[in-house]
Amino acid sequence: MIGYLSVKRVDEKYIGGLLIVDESGIPYEFKYTDPVVPTPLQKILYGKSLEGYLNIEVIAKSLIKRAENRPEVIFTDTPILTDASENVFLAMPAVSNAGQIEQPAPDECIIPYGSGAVRISSSNQISKEKVERLKQLVEEMDILEPFQRLQKALEYICRSSSS
Repeated sequence: MIGYLSVKRVDEKYIGGLLIVDESGIPYEFKYTDPVVPTPLQKILYGKSLEGYLNIEVIAKSLIKRAENRPEVIFTDTPILTDASENVFLAMPAVSNAGQIEQPAPDECIIPYGSGAVRISSSNQISKEKVERLKQLVEEMDILEPFQRLQKALEYICRSSSS
C-alpha cells in the first residue's frame, strides 16, 4: 500500500488528508482532518512557526497515527511534511535545465518517469533498498496522479464544511 499525504490551505483554513491506495491506485483508506482555522492569538503566539506546527504536528502526524493501514511509503506534495515521519517522501516532477536533469542530493533520488523524471526526496538519506523499491513503484503506477484526487477531495471537504 502507498500513502499520499497533503495539507492544503483553502481560504484561511488548513485541511489535511491521507489517501492510501493499492499498487493499482485503487483507494483503500481515506482520512482527513476537519478544517483548522488558526485564531488571531495563535497567529501572534506562533508567528512564523505557525504554518510548520499546523502542517506537521496538528495535521500530518495525527493523520499518520489514525491510519488503520500502514503504507510502506507515504508520498507528499508538501516539502515540510517530510519531517512528519521517516516514511514520508516528497514526490514531484524533476525539472531539467536545457534537457539535463541535475544530480540528486544524498537525501533524494531521481527516477525516470514517463517522458521525464520524478524527484523523490526525504528529510533523511534514502537507502539503496528504498531507492530500488521507489523505482519499482514508479514503474508500476502513475505515482503522481493520486495527488490530483486528494487535492480535489480536500477542496470539496473544505468548501462543504463552510455551508
